[in-house]
Amino acid sequence: MTPEGESNPFLGVRGLRLSLARPEVFVVQLRALARAAAYGAVKIMLPMVTVPAELTAARALLHQAAAALAGEGIAHRIPPLGIMVEVPAAALAIEQFAADFLSIGTNDLTQYVTAAGRDIGAVARLADPANPAVLRLIAEVARHGERVGIEVSVCGDMAGESAHVALLLRAGIRVLSVAPNRVGAVKAAIAGYRADTATPD
Repeated sequence: MTPEGESNPFLGVRGLRLSLARPEVFVVQLRALARAAAYGAVKIMLPMVTVPAELTAARALLHQAAAALAGEGIAHRIPPLGIMVEVPAAALAIEQFAADFLSIGTNDLTQYVTAAGRDIGAVARLADPANPAVLRLIAEVARHGERVGIEVSVCGDMAGESAHVALLLRAGIRVLSVAPNRVGAVKAAIAGYRADTATPD
């Protein structure tokens, strides 16, 4: 469903942009998620959010889907609605987003902050999640979550790299989403972290 011939798909119609451009498909997905939420713990995370109006539009469609289900007598529940923080514009103005939870997508955030495509070998060294500018944004989002009392997690390759765990903990991150084969190494890195000195053991 993505548009053909985009000159730069990473800056084009992807993520929530695509969902809002195809509401007839998006509403079907939201209906399914609302129905599943009646039977278990379901959360909806919206990718590639750039401005608050996109979150507002998605929430409106979710409530529209829930209202239709109620009218049809179908069991449902409105699940928490969160956003991926991977666009610098969202990270810099995170206080404007009325999300139920936040997840920082470090792969895209890093490539957008450093202007270095993660799939281009010639600039791979620049696409560094430990770049001070990336870490500053991560810390600001974490502080916002603590201020308003919502969960902030980190996903993406950075969360699963032992060498970066201390950086994320120091930035205020307390929830990491990692691939199963990285759980042991990340647990070990967390165990070796000294919170009282804010440095790794």
